Amino acid sequence: MKNKNLLALALILNLFWVMIACNNGRVYESFQELEALKWVVSDTISFKVDSLEEISGFTSILSIRYDDKYEYNNLYVRYYLRDSVNKILIDSLLNIPLFDAKTGKPLGQGFGNRRIRYDPLPGDVIQPNSTFQFVQYMRKDTLTGIESIGLKINDRQ
Repeated sequence: MKNKNLLALALILNLFWVMIACNNGRVYESFQELEALKWVVSDTISFKVDSLEEISGFTSILSIRYDDKYEYNNLYVRYYLRDSVNKILIDSLLNIPLFDAKTGKPLGQGFGNRRIRYDPLPGDVIQPNSTFQFVQYMRKDTLTGIESIGLKINDRQ
């Protein structure tokens, strides 16, 4: 009985430590779910980051939740960073591998048929009221197997 209590206490302390360590430096995180696990080419995923002051020296990360119904090895995404007056500060085409090209194994974190892939975004300065926008840039109008798109911003300090 004493060993079970010690094991339970150790698990709780370990979980607490992991939660604290994973949150270190995060200043923003949000996900947008895609209806019916489909990303249509006309759908722009937008994240308005109006709760932050101007920060420099940050890392912004695109998060993609996907499953094994996704048909391709990679995902092309057009990334726009806009300022408060809608001026484009960054316009970049991202090539994000989701499956290994040789083995077909899914990349990223997760288990079973669901994964999440994190990919760093270019740029290291955010102005107040910035908007991050993502548009799928594949040759197919509707992509199946994409569950959600997320944005995470971490302070490097």
